[in-house]
Amino acid sequence: MTVVLLPARALLPMGVCTAGAAAARAEELKPCVSALLDEIARTFAPLDAFKLATSTGHFRILANDYATLAMLTPLAACLRQRAPGIVLGILFFDRRFEERFAAREADLVMGGRQPARLPLCAGVVHRTLPVAAARRPSAPGGDATIALDAFLAKDHVLVSSRGRVVDKPLAALGHSRRVVLTFPHFLVAPAVVARTDLVMTVPACIAHGYAKGHALRLFEPPLDVAPFDVAFAWPARSVADPAMQWMRQQFEDAAQVLRQHCPDKR
Repeated sequence: MTVVLLPARALLPMGVCTAGAAAARAEELKPCVSALLDEIARTFAPLDAFKLATSTGHFRILANDYATLAMLTPLAACLRQRAPGIVLGILFFDRRFEERFAAREADLVMGGRQPARLPLCAGVVHRTLPVAAARRPSAPGGDATIALDAFLAKDHVLVSSRGRVVDKPLAALGHSRRVVLTFPHFLVAPAVVARTDLVMTVPACIAHGYAKGHALRLFEPPLDVAPFDVAFAWPARSVADPAMQWMRQQFEDAAQVLRQHCPDKR
């Protein structure tokens, strides 16, 4: 049984017992208490094996578009082969995933960074380097690395919901780029880049998937850019759940398939 420790600030100080303070503290404690109660009940309940062939379980996963594009194809293939009765629901990523867990509205979250807050368990299943992409006539020949000056002379597409991963290392070098088009997701960006003189910098596993269909040429960016992670997390109450244990293994297996096409850079 996993023990979730409550932070000291979660306890009401001696002598503070107003209704408002108690209600506020109860709301703060709700996720931790919920996780503890669920795990206590599961510890003393009979443990039934998760039956793959006959299971019709429903898993709800909060996911951003990068994690979905990278992981969903190998994950769905694993599930269809091993447990075809499983129902998978992909929900829009929500930064308030802890609240969604507490409300039983989601079972897992999949995104680009590893959550560090309790009551969660988390892990990184894949890490890939960024590559730059442009339409073939406007990109450097072969797979060569473009010079920094040439890279900065181009106008750029930004695909980001978490920040400017290219701009931070550029700023550290005393440079900046001109972003003329911003997207909140990856879906449309490759088609736009393929039909314009714009450049985008995206995870390699996405770029390689779009390169042939959109006639893109890929090349290394002329600076060190932080890698892109695919991380997933689940509430502590799910640690002892056989179905969730099995599903977490499917994530690991799907990541192994992904590594065959896009090497892991951890």
